[in-house]
Parts: sequence; C-alpha cells; structure tokens
Amino acid sequence: MLPLALSLLVSACESGLLDTSVMRNDGVVFRKTVTSNPGVPGRDAGCRASTKSPETLSQSIPEQSYRVGPGDTLRFNIFGEEGMRDITARVDGGGYVQLPIVETVLVRGKTTRQIQRTVKEAYTAHFVNPWVTVELDDAESHPIYFLGEFKQSGVQYLEHPRTLLEALAMGGGLTPDAYLPGARLIRNDVMCIVDLQALLKQGRFDHNVYVASGDVIFAPRKEDMQVYMLGAVGKPRAVPFGADGRTLLEALSMAEGPDEANALLTDVRIVRSYSTTEGELLIVDVKAMLTGNALDYPLMPGDVVYVPRSALGNWNEAIAAILPSLELIGGIISPIVLIENL
Repeated sequence: MLPLALSLLVSACESGLLDTSVMRNDGVVFRKTVTSNPGVPGRDAGCRASTKSPETLSQSIPEQSYRVGPGDTLRFNIFGEEGMRDITARVDGGGYVQLPIVETVLVRGKTTRQIQRTVKEAYTAHFVNPWVTVELDDAESHPIYFLGEFKQSGVQYLEHPRTLLEALAMGGGLTPDAYLPGARLIRNDVMCIVDLQALLKQGRFDHNVYVASGDVIFAPRKEDMQVYMLGAVGKPRAVPFGADGRTLLEALSMAEGPDEANALLTDVRIVRSYSTTEGELLIVDVKAMLTGNALDYPLMPGDVVYVPRSALGNWNEAIAAILPSLELIGGIISPIVLIENL
C-alpha cells in the first residue's frame, strides 16, 4: 500500500544531480511541484503492487449481469408443481444451494439466467418441461467497505456495477471532518492511484473508476493523519499530526531530536503529498531554525521528513534512503504510494 508516493518522486528526479535552480524558493524553503499524472493519455489510473508490475483499473464498463456468490439468497419458482413456489435458498460457502428433489446445485459465478437453465435441466428428469424462474432475493457476495469519515460507514453490497462516485453515495457521502487528500481506494491490499480529491473538488472524472467487490474506501480525519520522521534522528517514527498540527521542530523533538554527530541539518528533505497523485519536494534548512535565523516550518498531514547524514546528489538518493524505513512504519494513509509513482 506504500507505492504511490514514492513513484511520484522518482519520475520527477530522473534528471540526475540536484539542481535548486529548477526549484522555487519562497523565502523559507526550496520547493518543486511533482505529479504522477494518472488518468491522462498514456498513464492509466489504477492499482499496482509496484512500479514494475502495474495492474491498471479499467475505465471500461464491467459486465452488467450479476454473478452469484456465497452469502447471496436466491428465490426459485417451479411453476405447475405442488409446493415448488417461492423457494428461497442461501448460497453456501462452496457456492451451492439446496433445492427439493435435486438437492445441491452449483450456482457460484453464474448469472440468474444461467442458473435458470441449470435448474431447469436438473428438474427435467423429474417433471415434464418444467417452467423455472430464478431471482436474486438478497445480494451479499460482493461487498465494498467504507472506513473512516463516512456518514454510513461499514459494509455495502454491489448488485450491479458502480462507479467510485456512485459508491461514495452508497456510503452516505463524507462527513465534514473527512480529510480528502488522505482518502484512499484500496484493492486486494494494494493502494490505488486514484485521486478522490481531484474527482470531488476538481471534477476530474478520469478518476471516476469502477469499484470492485472487496474494495475498501478509506477517508481519515486530518487529526488522524501522521508525519514521518526518518533518517538521522534519535528515533525514526510516525508522529501523530494531531488536531492542532505539527511544526518541523516540534516533530523533530518528538523523534528525539537530530543525531547531532551525523545529521546534515542544512539539507533536510520533505516529501509532501496533496493526494495520491500530486505533491511537492522541499528542501529545508533546519540548522537556521535551530540557531534562530529562520522561523519554524509548519508541516502538513502525511509529510515525510528525511534528515540526511551526508550531502545528497539527487532526489533519487533521498528516496532510496527513505523507502525502507517508510515501508516499516507507514500505515494505510502513508504517502509512499505517491512516492513510488513519481
């Protein structure tokens, strides 16, 4: 789930040695905007386990017919036969239903029309030209999960294909406390390159992908986010962002301060994520802050702060140093997905 933030950095830094002339200085830090640009021509939005083995999310319309699975309930009618109307049967874990006379029938992965043919064939040995109907009575085999700041958090079930916007409506929409830049779509334990902020706030419908069975949509509160202190610090760790936010020196103190014998405080790097697809690279002179020659710097939720031990030639060197620690301490809303798609 960490690959998204890191990818963003790599593509932005392929030029080689660090050149601050291509970065903007706002009087406090050097900064450069970076993006992984999913969803634009030549770059699909999607899920990927790594940048080397992408598994894109298809923008095409999924199959419209519902495929039955364990947990679903079906209603059967065999018309003209005594006691064979309105038979309800729940699909068991093996994908079977229990029906009178014919006993077990395999229905998993089939549409109701396919099941109708299967059941008709099964009863043909017992009745003359039986008339069979099959209906989906209750759908529970294709769940999607809403975690965090949703008005109706929990589990909902897909009865037909839904886009991400439609799925968000199934969760009752987001609460006012939801932190959209930290919102994530997770599929098969992989964080997806889908930007909910761009979709909802900018009308970027290239991110309005179809959801799938088992998807998790997570929307945190801002105060539930973290900042990540890595490198030459006393205790590399994830620091809670908190309701009032964190400054760089405050977070550094919570990480037990810099390793004064090894830390290169004039070249502290920050990877900042505004979403799973967009962010900034920053260079901060912490030494100037500690000596009173510069003001403390406010952090944002999800910031990755790396205190190097020696001068870094380019951003790729910083990323290579950041990733192992970030993978160990990062959580569901870690910005690593953005980094790996840079």
